[in-house]
Amino acid sequence: MKIISKETSKRVCSHMNNDHIDSVHKYLIHYGKISRFENAYMEEINNRYIKINYDGHSAIINFKNEISEEEIHSTLVSMIKEIK
Repeated sequence: MKIISKETSKRVCSHMNNDHIDSVHKYLIHYGKISRFENAYMEEINNRYIKINYDGHSAIINFKNEISEEEIHSTLVSMIKEIK
């Protein structure tokens, strides 16, 4: 079983929310099928999914496969490329 630590989740979420919020919004719209929201941010990432908080609600976006900490970057990049 692949594990993503709470510390890594916190670091990745902070980075995504501060530097790539447009990608977080695209994940929510495309994969989460949520088209209308005022505020959204990445709340958690683990080996199975991304959790995005939007307007006080949560959307879970599952990965195709379980991922490891080493696979986070390539997974998030490939997900954004699939949208375009």
